[in-house]
Formats: sequence, C-alpha cells, structure tokens
Amino acid sequence: MTRTRPCVVVFGREPAAGEVKTRLAAGIGGAAAARVYAITLEHTLEAAVESGAGVVLSLAAAPSSEWGLGIECTIEVQGTGDLGDRMVDAFDRRFSEGEERVIIIGSDCPLITPEHLQAAADALAENDVVLGPAVDGGYWLVAQRRPGVDLFSDIPWSSHDTLETTRRRLAGIGAAWTELEELRDVDTREDLEAALEDPRVPKMLADRMRAAKHGLSQSLSESLSVSKPQIDSVHLDSDSDSDSDCDS
Repeated sequence: MTRTRPCVVVFGREPAAGEVKTRLAAGIGGAAAARVYAITLEHTLEAAVESGAGVVLSLAAAPSSEWGLGIECTIEVQGTGDLGDRMVDAFDRRFSEGEERVIIIGSDCPLITPEHLQAAADALAENDVVLGPAVDGGYWLVAQRRPGVDLFSDIPWSSHDTLETTRRRLAGIGAAWTELEELRDVDTREDLEAALEDPRVPKMLADRMRAAKHGLSQSLSESLSVSKPQIDSVHLDSDSDSDSDCDS
C-alpha cells in the first residue's frame, strides 16, 4: 500500500553511559554524555512527530528491559554492516512497506526542527535525494523518494570527505538532489559548547543540555518514560557508537 505522508527514520541508541557519544564522553564524562544524548534523542523524536511524518526509531542494538521511551513511534533494530549498509536496509524496509518519501536523521543535532523535515519531504517532489550537510563534513539528514538510488557505495564514513564523496556519487549516477542548511551535530565537547551558545537552539533545550552536562538534570531513568518500547523487528548488532547515527 502506497503511503502519502513521509516517514522519518531516526537512527539512535539507548542512552546508556559508556555506550553512546564516546567522543563527547572523552570531554565531559560518560554519564554526562549519556544525559546530553538522552535529551537530543528526545528532541529529535519530538521534532519528527511534530513534522506530521510517520516516525521509526531505528536502534543500533536491542534496548535493555529497563529503558523506556515516552514518545509513541515504531521501534526497530538496525541491520548489520557499516553505516551505509544500515541506511540502505532502512530505506529498503520503508520502501517495501509502501513509503514514497523516506528521511533518515541522526539523533544528536539540537538544531533539527519539524520545518527541516517538512522541507526535506517537500523537496523530494522534484529531487531523488535530499542531504542535510553537517559542519564536520558528513550529513545530519539524507532523504530519498521511492524507489531510491544506489547512493552509499564506496562512501568513506566518519570522514571529512563523506559529504563531498556523496555529492560526487550523486553526480556520477545522474541523480537529482538538493541540500538543506548546514547544521552541527553534538559529537565532541566543542560541539556541545557551540550548541549551548547557538541562539538557534531553543533556550529550554539549551538549559536542559547545560544542566545535563553538569549532572544537574534528572536521571536517565527519569528523563524518559519508563514504559518498555515494543520492537517490531530485531537484527542484533554491536558496532560502535560512530555507526549508530546518520551523521558520519
């Protein structure tokens, strides 16, 4: 069955200390990094829901029984392989379900808004692919319309050349694409400090992130609902934190 509204797939992880945002943890500690990440994950899911799209949370590994999510969405576990393999799998799943427009985003960008996601969905009317460039040379968003293109072959992930290589790939296969504004992910302490000073980040969100950095926020078990998420399909994998998000 063909679906008219877009689908947003959020790549993420359970916000457990020592398991997420390892580069950020090197600067502010594992517990603080997990608290900050729990907030950006929640913010991302809220933006996705508010955009009016269908929402899928695609986790890098099956969550523990103690973790819950207070936002209603479909939850699944990513396929195996590198980040490109996982995104191909995510697109293929959605297209096979009848989705026409699919948007994949990471879960560590406090600047993402519902309007960004709506703009990406709208742009797919005239483009095969939409990219959201990240400051670090990757991208915070990638969207495709059905049936999709061979986008992720021979892309160097977690590299300053990821975005530029993807552009060359798109040009080489003759795909039509457009790009949204450049945003910054929170991967390092420097990224976090920049986000806290960025006037585009909502004040309430910045205040929560600042408190989380300093250990003043509620515990992880309290920061999200305690209801246990339901998992639609499980493909267990234990790759590193760097491959769990759309940013690269």
